[in-house]
Amino acid sequence: MPEPDKEGKQFCQDIPMSKEGFFLKGCNSLDWGMKNRLARIFNPKSGRTVMLAVDHGYFQGPTTGLERIDLNIVPIAPYADTLMLTRGILRS
Repeated sequence: MPEPDKEGKQFCQDIPMSKEGFFLKGCNSLDWGMKNRLARIFNPKSGRTVMLAVDHGYFQGPTTGLERIDLNIVPIAPYADTLMLTRGILRS
């Protein structure tokens, strides 16, 4: 077997891998745009998020208890990192 590839197998083993820090595990190879969106959703200190989904009426029809968004959702919205809702719910 030829041995010219022997050097290629040992390429730069003395240089440690770069660790560009992004606080979400497994997201170092993502593009800047995706990292930017994820950074707005996830808490950088804990790496966790609290998502409040209020878009069920769009897919499943009117949901009992979500008729008055101003009474049910607005008081708990400050505790959520992310709100998932439609434009119509946002306007109301």
